[in-house]
Amino acid sequence: MIAATMGAVWTALATTVAQAPTCDDLLGRAQTLAGRLHTAEAVDELVAQAAGRCEVRTTSTYLRGLLAAQAAAAKGGDDVSLAPVRAAVAALEMVGEAGGPAAIAGLVLRAAAAAAQSEREEMAVWLAQALQLERARGAQGASGAPVLSAHQMAGELWLQVHRYDEAAAAFLVARGVGVDSPRLALGLARARARDLRTAEACEAYRDVERLASDGRAAMDVEVAEAREFLGQPACGSTFRR
Repeated sequence: MIAATMGAVWTALATTVAQAPTCDDLLGRAQTLAGRLHTAEAVDELVAQAAGRCEVRTTSTYLRGLLAAQAAAAKGGDDVSLAPVRAAVAALEMVGEAGGPAAIAGLVLRAAAAAAQSEREEMAVWLAQALQLERARGAQGASGAPVLSAHQMAGELWLQVHRYDEAAAAFLVARGVGVDSPRLALGLARARARDLRTAEACEAYRDVERLASDGRAAMDVEVAEAREFLGQPACGSTFRR
């Protein structure tokens, strides 16, 4: 009886271990959520599920730094609001190899802090360094900044400081070298729309609707934005509600 009970326990434990998501699975899930603009949920879920199993300090510090930079930008990038971003940069500088994902993430956060203060030239310098490192690692088949690449964030930061050509170019590169996502398509669509390049904006907003409507991590506001834009005559008859 005891032997049978212990056997059942070990079987249950083995099944639980077999069904537990791997570290790569957890990072993939975080990338999916962040790629649908659920970054806070992505980092919270990643940290909770990785506890005691996976090293996610670089990823969580980076994503939280990006969220802090976004919040700081809404407040004009004052020193108090940027303090968490600078703390994240300092933390990233203490981990990882030179030129590795943590270093790239730290450079992106420096760029985000500059963007929060509308310091375009400073932002461009940090982005150039991050992109150079990420391209070099990509050429070797290695990963760059975790979850949200430097190329993607370059697009978002250029968009934030109203440099739409640079933003669109960065989004196009990011979509070509990484995993496509509704977030990338939305960034490209907004850059094209604000630059009055309507045909390209229509195409990108169609991608937003297609990629964001698969039922995972709702993007109702963004889908509504896409449908409103696509409803204009300039987008042609290929739009379907």
